[in-house]
Amino acid sequence: MTEQTIDPAIDPAIDPAIAEAVQSVANRFGVSGLEDLIAEAQRELREARAAYAELAPDTD
Repeated sequence: MTEQTIDPAIDPAIDPAIAEAVQSVANRFGVSGLEDLIAEAQRELREARAAYAELAPDTD
């Protein structure tokens, strides 16, 4: 497996730390690691959204 470098010009909206973390997983664990990362990120996103919804003021 060849190590790739991060090109921040690809998507300047992505924080370089996030891009580096993703690239690190890809370099170390390959496709299966990226799939695991995506699954875990989706789980975290659901939890964060649920927590945010609990904190949001009720508009009723």
